[in-house]
Amino acid sequence: MTRFAISLVAASAALISTTASATWSTTPSVPAPTAAQTVMFTNSSLVAMPGSQVVASGGVSCQDPRTKVSGVCGSALSFNTSAGALTVTATDGKDVDLATMVFQGGSSTGLGVVEGYDSGGAFKVTDLNYSLDEGKEQLKLSFASTVNLSQLYFIPDDRTGTLKELDKFDGFTISVDGGAWQEFTFGSQFGLPVNLSLTGKTFTLGYANKTSIEDYFLAGVGFTAVTPPIPEPSTHALMGLGLVGLALAARRQRRA
Repeated sequence: MTRFAISLVAASAALISTTASATWSTTPSVPAPTAAQTVMFTNSSLVAMPGSQVVASGGVSCQDPRTKVSGVCGSALSFNTSAGALTVTATDGKDVDLATMVFQGGSSTGLGVVEGYDSGGAFKVTDLNYSLDEGKEQLKLSFASTVNLSQLYFIPDDRTGTLKELDKFDGFTISVDGGAWQEFTFGSQFGLPVNLSLTGKTFTLGYANKTSIEDYFLAGVGFTAVTPPIPEPSTHALMGLGLVGLALAARRQRRA
């Protein structure tokens, strides 16, 4: 055996000895746990909310013509979260309205879609209702890292009474990371909240397809950041042995 091979074997033995105290296991490591977070996009005097409104950056002052609620509008609104930046954008399909903005309002509203078009570098609004009120309108939530989305909070666009217009007969759709659309109802808690478990980085919300349709604002989200799994000591040892084997094979090939 050459000196090179002897040194590689010695290094391998040393690597294995450093992990001797750890249990040799091929069980996949699990993601490190992180704390759940709820981000509320609005406030309300009608119902109790699980947190205070978080105001976005990237918007300018505007007002929803239907509800007369003031807020901010922007081509993209950004929120700071435990999973990094959360960026919200909007689309409204291919039609005469060639541009959209995202609306964020207080006073029992939330996030919605503003339709319009660009004219001479300025955004011209054509929308009279800033909630999601048409099948072509969509809100896209893009997280900087992977999250498990566990709750969504909704408020109906008419904002009357105790906000019980959204129920188990009404629904919405959601696509995760550009995948197939899934449909959910607003449930027995009238959309405050809807509990689910979806993992991804982007979540696109749209109108109902099969259930009854209702116009809504997205009032908040609850999620947990998913961190990459931490390799176990045995994983490092297996990787080291693999590198030793590759080095030995390359050495023999050069001598052949």
